[in-house]
Amino acid sequence: MDLITYRELEQKDEMMMLMDLAFWWPISPKDFDELINMDVRLRNSPVGFCAVKNERLAGYVGVMDIPTRTVRGETEVVGGIWCVATNPDFSRQGICKILMEKAHNYFRRQKYRFSFLCTGRTIIAYGIYDKLGYTEVEYVNQFPSVYKVLDKTEPVEKKTGTVLAPEKIYMIYEKFVENKTGFAARQKDFLTLFAKRKRFDEGRSIQKDRGYALLTEARNVIKVQDLVALDDAVYRQLIDEVEQIARSGVINHAVTDDRLLSIYKSKGYRVQRGHHGVLMAKNLTDASIDKVYSNSFYMGALDWF
Repeated sequence: MDLITYRELEQKDEMMMLMDLAFWWPISPKDFDELINMDVRLRNSPVGFCAVKNERLAGYVGVMDIPTRTVRGETEVVGGIWCVATNPDFSRQGICKILMEKAHNYFRRQKYRFSFLCTGRTIIAYGIYDKLGYTEVEYVNQFPSVYKVLDKTEPVEKKTGTVLAPEKIYMIYEKFVENKTGFAARQKDFLTLFAKRKRFDEGRSIQKDRGYALLTEARNVIKVQDLVALDDAVYRQLIDEVEQIARSGVINHAVTDDRLLSIYKSKGYRVQRGHHGVLMAKNLTDASIDKVYSNSFYMGALDWF
């Protein structure tokens, strides 16, 4: 079995099927390369490590070089595992563990102090990550969700077309996270990147002078992907406008701001504390996440990878 980087993989067509088998997320090599070139976390990285066996893609582990912000206000790049997939034709051969070790060795060569990944407590892979030394990042996993059922009988208000301004939204975001650590260092054109990745619906999203709401919709329920405001009045305005365009309900899976949580409660939203999805981290040195990032560790829903 050969272990090579994604960039060294000559026949990339099998990636489309592997991604669909693992995540129901098929992507062609051409579209994948376009995303790689847009995303600073992937642009200069190996993108991932591939296990090639009998001239077939047997497994893949995706890697990212992710900028984070430390408690000192410095930018520190960490490792990110964004995909772990084994071809079912090659299952139960230890390929996942071999590729994870390859990824960790790459991070160590880059002198990264941490490796992060996102997963679910209910899937088999969680136990594998636990055995590899990953632990949950409680600062992030304790962020609550909120929801409100609307079930309107009257037609919902149609949203007038809003043209989102990427530079303005980045400025609002930067102001919002200026005292936060962790995944609080998005690239300047993050709006363009996440729109390309279909992480939110531009047509449903809202922008104000001092805030914005990036939204998606599933079965008439509006899901908040990123809701940021620089004062409480704008928070209230954004929540009201989100409700105006929602027919059945509203869900926000990552309420990172206590002020926002209080406003949601005052507007009748119910709070959900527990989550299946979690952020996990592995120490690659003797550094401590508590000391590097403190308790102001931030990660919005858009930052999950």
